[in-house]
Amino acid sequence: MLTRNFDFKEIEGVHVEATAFWKPRASAVPYGIGSRYFVPQAEIGYLTNAGFVVVSADYRLCPQVALYDDIQDAIDAFSWCKTELPVKLKADAGIDVDKQKIVAFGQSAGGLLALHLGALPEPPLAILDFYGVKYTSDNFWHEPLPALAKIPPFPREFIDKIHDEPTQTTTMTSLERTSAARENKSKRGMPAPDLSVPRNAWLFTALKEGTHLRAIVKNGDFERIDPARLFKPGFSPTFFLHGNADAMVLTSFSERAHKELGEQGVETEIALVRGASHGFDAGISQDDEDWPQVRQGLDFIIRQAGL
Repeated sequence: MLTRNFDFKEIEGVHVEATAFWKPRASAVPYGIGSRYFVPQAEIGYLTNAGFVVVSADYRLCPQVALYDDIQDAIDAFSWCKTELPVKLKADAGIDVDKQKIVAFGQSAGGLLALHLGALPEPPLAILDFYGVKYTSDNFWHEPLPALAKIPPFPREFIDKIHDEPTQTTTMTSLERTSAARENKSKRGMPAPDLSVPRNAWLFTALKEGTHLRAIVKNGDFERIDPARLFKPGFSPTFFLHGNADAMVLTSFSERAHKELGEQGVETEIALVRGASHGFDAGISQDDEDWPQVRQGLDFIIRQAGL
């Protein structure tokens, strides 16, 4: 498998990067949104074997920017995949990619970003949402999170160090680095956060206290960043994949989204993974018991792209 890093965007001196993975016969693009170091290698390999160029794109991290800025980064990366990437791959690797055959996928916050592409004038052919954030006006997002009740308190001056950081586009000092390292050790699921890092302490404290969305939406317009408000006829065919033991993003949100999209006449499927928690596919392999449900979602976007 071949790979290359690209800058797809520069804004206010910040370079936002994407990594492309492909095999010589690649002909289409699945675009993944989120940390480039978090997408499981098993998923990338499965898609490249199907003939895709897999593009995993970063975005600027909150709270230095607002969540709506992240949505714009996702839209810009999607546009770049359709306009500039095929030209670069033709010139640098000699492969022809059909820019019309583009799908999108994302995990957690990346799922929210992927769904925001579904109502564009020229949306992805399909979307795969792994346990994505949605229904952001629901009280669930604005109340203390029981699953994180044991997170210890931190001094305010320590947490506030996050505001002294420059704008970042990857958190390789924390969750993703741990997860990427664990893939070689066949360990599964989201890694424990390193709470000695101010960014992690800020994030998990805000999630614990139910203040995270308020901090990153900034103007309080939670409906504006909710992808569910975009559901309408013509929305991209969408597959929802969610663990039914997820305490970080309620499974019922994916069930509701699946139902509402179907009522709009949109092709949609859902798979609920029994006993699986948030981030259950981190470090997954094709030999794992949860792989059939992941493969079901991947096959959905492969089929929609006509591969």
